Amino acid sequence: MLGAMLLGASASGQSADQKRASVDPYWLGPSFAGLQVSEERHITGPEIIYGDCKLPEGEGGCSWPAVIETSTTCALNPIANETPSSPVSLLRGSGLMTQNDEVGKVYVGTGERTFTVETGEPELRTAALREARRRSQPAPEPLPPPVYPITVLRELKRVTAAAERLRGVKAIARETELSPEQVRYRLRVAELLGPEALAGVPVPTMSTARVKRLIQLAILVRLYPTRTAEKNGMTVAELRKLASRVRGLTGFC
Repeated sequence: MLGAMLLGASASGQSADQKRASVDPYWLGPSFAGLQVSEERHITGPEIIYGDCKLPEGEGGCSWPAVIETSTTCALNPIANETPSSPVSLLRGSGLMTQNDEVGKVYVGTGERTFTVETGEPELRTAALREARRRSQPAPEPLPPPVYPITVLRELKRVTAAAERLRGVKAIARETELSPEQVRYRLRVAELLGPEALAGVPVPTMSTARVKRLIQLAILVRLYPTRTAEKNGMTVAELRKLASRVRGLTGFC
């Protein structure tokens, strides 16, 4: 419920992070698979829509043939948008791809951007991932590895450091206060990023429970700053400073 409310709040105005994502966003070209660009809009980031929205017979919903959205890796990354049951792999070189078949979306982190491809057809999705590129690029190019905030890297280091000392996913899960599914998922992400990505990254000193609590506070102070500050006996400025410790883990920046 908090996530849905936060989405509505984000739609009311562009944050600095959203503005950064708007600079040279990803797209599929002026046309894609016979579909023209039909709409461009900004909700939580720049979205480019291909084709017309068609209403399926007997259904109340309407979906676009293909949509590509651009965010920053601070707002959208494998920890902020954690889906432990989803497969993670590399795309076109070093782009980190997470696929969520339940919602028909694929997230690809590359450089300081994450682009999201949404289509209703698997074949169209494959084609879109092949064609996705920055608007300034005349043709698709190999994707560089993603650059994630230090908070994200520290959460990955939490499990990799434990894995060096402990044997088995269950033991790591107990020590890190994560589920076995989260442990497997984060170890896979760390493996794909490679050892250099976490070299020199310190192991987090905050517990997982504390991180979760700060994420919750960050969301609440974004939605209800005065009420949340009063409830916690702090000023809004103090609470925002505290919440900044989990910047990059909340789904916004």
